[in-house]
Amino acid sequence: MNSEAKQLFYHLCQQYDALSQELESRAFPEFSETITHPLGHCFVRCPVGSQRFSIVAVNFAPSVRGQGVLTAFIDYIKSHPYHYQGVEVAIIENKSLAKRLLSLGWKYKSLFSKIFFASKPTLVKDFQSA
Repeated sequence: MNSEAKQLFYHLCQQYDALSQELESRAFPEFSETITHPLGHCFVRCPVGSQRFSIVAVNFAPSVRGQGVLTAFIDYIKSHPYHYQGVEVAIIENKSLAKRLLSLGWKYKSLFSKIFFASKPTLVKDFQSA
């Protein structure tokens, strides 16, 4: 990772920690937040009834793309699960990212999404099987 990518990665991790610590005491943590940084933004959420931290949309500056920021952020979430039972990456447009996550044991969120949205899948990884 170049220095800009590291800055973005550290910022994502700090914001994830702050958000998770703030909501950890809630029985049903539910939120939708955009983590913003000059080098990009990441829309995250945890819908009602879900126990997964969901990464919904990512838009990084060209200078940090392909540096492994998102992969490192996902690894950080897995190693700091707080109250979440898993992680979800929604509507993946980057085919190489989807292929890599599937090779690491990630699953389609549902059979429906596998059949009808295979070109832009939503993939999940539960921490128990991580």
